[in-house]
Amino acid sequence: MRQVYEWEVQLALSGPISVAKPLRLEVEKGRSRPFATTVAIKKHQDGITVELTVRASNQTEANGAAVSFIGQMVDLLCLWIDLPLHLSFYGNRFKPLEDHTRRLIDHEEWSSAFRLSREYSIARPSLTRALSWFRKGITSEDPIDKLLALWSALEGIGAKHARPSQRTAKGAINQICDCFEQLWGDKSHWKIISEDAEFINLVHEKRSGISHGFITADLDTFLELSDVLPRLRDLTQSFLFDWEKSDNLGYRAAA
Repeated sequence: MRQVYEWEVQLALSGPISVAKPLRLEVEKGRSRPFATTVAIKKHQDGITVELTVRASNQTEANGAAVSFIGQMVDLLCLWIDLPLHLSFYGNRFKPLEDHTRRLIDHEEWSSAFRLSREYSIARPSLTRALSWFRKGITSEDPIDKLLALWSALEGIGAKHARPSQRTAKGAINQICDCFEQLWGDKSHWKIISEDAEFINLVHEKRSGISHGFITADLDTFLELSDVLPRLRDLTQSFLFDWEKSDNLGYRAAA
């Protein structure tokens, strides 16, 4: 049996966020054998420093466990505040921040993000994966990576939660649209694309073309995607935000 030790891990969370004062939270970590751990959060000129204790056999496992645990929380927080957040895999390496206006995250929001991200990882794994794709989509600097990640966030929910029918058996587009209908009703009430439901077909066409090599990664493609991506981002954020709240575990964000 491997010996397990306690490790203190410090991670850098870069982005336009801050805290009014240093915070210490008691949060639950782990699944089969959950335990309480203290997380220390304090401001940095480029974001937030997060420090926590994890249990692992070696340093590499300790860092991986910390990144995974904090990463799920950051994925959910990123959705709530709709801002790009970068979590470093290498301790105190921050991404330089150019924004001078930052969203203050209070104690309640941090606590809710930790609690619900853990609950979702157990009870709503498809949502957890979609949140991860969403954060990748809004933090990537490559427009192709952005499109593929944002589409994957929608596709993952559709594949898992579309209602079985001849229509949804035809593939991802219909599965995603079915989930839109479950959440928002008739397409005339869909957020962002209520007057242009064909937008989903357009995104799927570009995603398939890129994935199968029919569309090349050239300047023309980047210019085309610059017209598509802002709308796709807004659609994905709106859908995931409402989908998360649609469950009784959902977070009710303060206005």
